Amino acid sequence: MMPAITFAQIQIQGWARWTRRLLLEQAKTLVAELTSMKSSGKLDAADTAKVDTMLPKATAVNTGSPSPRSRAEPLDPACAGQLGDLQKQYNSLKGG
Repeated sequence: MMPAITFAQIQIQGWARWTRRLLLEQAKTLVAELTSMKSSGKLDAADTAKVDTMLPKATAVNTGSPSPRSRAEPLDPACAGQLGDLQKQYNSLKGG
């Protein structure tokens, strides 16, 4: 029975590292896309203001997320939620 529990714990820990890595990659991509969108000159003043508000938040998610190599730090659900909200805002800007 003990080896099964240990194996399950290893699987969960591996998933958490993968999730942290994915969160960091998505946050970095979002920062790059927002920066590109802002510098393109294609946004009106209202959308530029939205991007100006979103960029520091996206950067904070990126820098506030634990390193993918850090096993001791748990994934912060707030960072994942904030990134999801920012991605929704980005998608509405991109589509609108």
